[in-house]
Amino acid sequence: MKRLALIRNRTDQFGRGKRHVVTGGNRFLFLSVVLAATLPFSTMGIASATGRDVVRGHVDPSSANVSCSTLLGARPFAPNGAGFGTCKPRHIFNGGDPSGDVVSIKWKLWGSKDAIGFGQTSIFRSGGGYYPNLVRVELRATDLGHCPRSSSLSYRHLEAREPARPGGPLGPWFAWSGASTICAFP
Repeated sequence: MKRLALIRNRTDQFGRGKRHVVTGGNRFLFLSVVLAATLPFSTMGIASATGRDVVRGHVDPSSANVSCSTLLGARPFAPNGAGFGTCKPRHIFNGGDPSGDVVSIKWKLWGSKDAIGFGQTSIFRSGGGYYPNLVRVELRATDLGHCPRSSSLSYRHLEAREPARPGGPLGPWFAWSGASTICAFP
């Protein structure tokens, strides 16, 4: 029987990398252990390959990659942007300047009458330009319905509020990009 040698990379207490060679056992035994350990997770591996999170045989609805029936507006609203026309986007960008870019969005109540999201964005500095650090922004998606030429249910209006300066209180709600709808380019 052939012996199997495994090389493992590890670090010591000072963060220096060390290579350890582990020998012993045979390939059949090693493969049996690996297969036995991974068999219970085989459905999880299949689901992960499709971009879905599985827990005990069902899909986690909070997963960002799960297909859903409610979208944020429509792609034509920001053809050079991101996130519009998608479900529960973690990033939206209207394709313009940095103040139209929101990252790390976490949504609450997605699919209900109004969905609320919290993320990070850039804001204008009073003397010109932008503050160097991102600030918190709150988003409110409303007006559930169908965008033209779409059979999917979509939030057709998006509002946001952000502080006037980093660390300040959130200001009043305003229409995203000044648009009355996020279904089509203004």
